Amino acid sequence: MSPGRYLSDLLPAFDAYLQVERNYSVRTRDIYRYELRRFMEFMIRSAGREVPLADISSQHIRDFLHHMQMDNNYRSATVSRIISTLKSFFRFCVEQRYLEISPADLIRLPKQPKKLPIYLVSEELKKLLDAPDRDTFIGIRDYAILVTLGFTGIRRQELISANVDDVNFSHSSLKVFGKGAKERLVPLNNWVLDALRAYMDQRPITETRALFININNRRGGLKERPEGDDRRLSPVTVHNIVKKYVRLACVGNSKISPHKLRHTFATLLHMNNVDILEIQKLLGHAAITSTQIYTHTHSDRLKKAVDTLDDI
Repeated sequence: MSPGRYLSDLLPAFDAYLQVERNYSVRTRDIYRYELRRFMEFMIRSAGREVPLADISSQHIRDFLHHMQMDNNYRSATVSRIISTLKSFFRFCVEQRYLEISPADLIRLPKQPKKLPIYLVSEELKKLLDAPDRDTFIGIRDYAILVTLGFTGIRRQELISANVDDVNFSHSSLKVFGKGAKERLVPLNNWVLDALRAYMDQRPITETRALFININNRRGGLKERPEGDDRRLSPVTVHNIVKKYVRLACVGNSKISPHKLRHTFATLLHMNNVDILEIQKLLGHAAITSTQIYTHTHSDRLKKAVDTLDDI
């Protein structure tokens, strides 16, 4: 075990681990850094100095959580996110031999009220897909983005990270890298294949490998990214694209987002009697418990299920 380490010393290494090993998005990594800095600042205020990593105990974490709940009136979902962040960080410290045991191991996540996922019904999804103006390149691109999100269920970051050569038109599949850098092949239906072909026919010639590229509306050319990015779409841009067409199509509500299109994909599959284990594989969930939120059904389906007993 490495002696004399402090939490602040390991933040860069932990961030690199989340990026390279876990393939987490920039937004998720920002949240982790934010929560860890708040914990570090709480410890400094409490002790008058930064506490060595090896001296941090479960009680310190409990005191921090109590402070967050009492002073900020946080909901259980927010507390769960903080706990998950601390558990991930201290697990990393143990794996890297900075600690022998994790002080977060004894901390339990609060019980979460079960919420049904927000999604679009099939008619709403069709209206959303009709919203882009496919007489323009931006409309063609945005249509391809919406169709890909709605008919593959991939995550926003998976869409952003996809490269041109990840699309296999011959085998009707898209290679994506999910959480933990896990690779999976996502099957593409005719909606997605047709949309991607139309987009690739109009896509400007560029050296970037990114499948979906950013466009400067005023000049009609590629939008420069000052950080040296290869012109991939940003998470905010994808979010804004979905929000734009949700408003134009007047579907769903203000909470419809790229992730809600993932909910839509999974929910429509379940409503069409696709096995939950198959939905799990399509979504890239590591555990079936993550997929079980999609087992909610409409009352008419429940009634039909009961009506099957009439002939007994």
